[in-house]
Amino acid sequence: MKRSPLLICVLLLFVCSCANVRYAHVAESSEIEGLQGYRGTIRAVRYKSSEKAISERRMVVYLPESYSKEPERRYPVMYLLHGARGNEVTWIERGEVLLTLDSLRLAGSAEEFILVLPNVNNYFSEADYKGGHAVNAVRAFWIVDGETETHFMQDAVATVDSLFRTIPEKSGRAVAGMSTGGLQAIYLSANYPDSFGYVGLFSPYAYDTVFGLRHPEFYGGLGRKMKRQFAEAPEYYGIMIGDTDFFYPHMILWDRSLNRKGYKHQFVVTPGGHEWYNWRKYFILFSKEVFRQPF
Repeated sequence: MKRSPLLICVLLLFVCSCANVRYAHVAESSEIEGLQGYRGTIRAVRYKSSEKAISERRMVVYLPESYSKEPERRYPVMYLLHGARGNEVTWIERGEVLLTLDSLRLAGSAEEFILVLPNVNNYFSEADYKGGHAVNAVRAFWIVDGETETHFMQDAVATVDSLFRTIPEKSGRAVAGMSTGGLQAIYLSANYPDSFGYVGLFSPYAYDTVFGLRHPEFYGGLGRKMKRQFAEAPEYYGIMIGDTDFFYPHMILWDRSLNRKGYKHQFVVTPGGHEWYNWRKYFILFSKEVFRQPF
């Protein structure tokens, strides 16, 4: 399915609507790790970047309560990506994911896994990065060019596997994201079909921006890549969107396309739009689906 003038207009409306929305601020690592009221352990992890523009990035890692009590146990990992104007603390501040995850586990509704909140913005330089600030919404959308995503496995994923007791295989990894992060999750899972067994797409759109052509090896050939991905389909591939979301018409067409190709997936439609009340709900739905098989 090619980009249409209607889709381009919808995308423009989306980025303009986000221009005045407040997202996460730049928090100090000590501030993040000092957050109180959670059952698990919060770590702010700095790691080396292979990108041309910046040398270092930071992610937030949330270890389950049992992690320190069961030193021989290994854990699956969920990578949860933010959207335009977000950074590595957006899901904590706006999505309340840590409290939500604690509640789900206490109720027995979600398995224990390591939650990783990376910063997947593209930055122009070290000065531009500034510790991982949230960038302007319009800019954040249009500079999804593949530089960060291309190095995600060798930088972020490899770091997590080296520092924590993970299950470094497809059945032990999930990737999810909202909005722009949903686009990145689509391509990360398609480019690395042997690495992610669970995929969650919250209010996504399915095609890269024009600037993604800078990295056609990553943002390109989606149809071919998904054919390979679904030859051994993910354990769970979920698309979740509101019925008044900007991208709802686009996702209706994409859902039909996936159905025609016989790609097993779940398509969830909820009331409402491109908003946090929906993304919080989608995180809950996805968390209940992942890592249900015994390890």
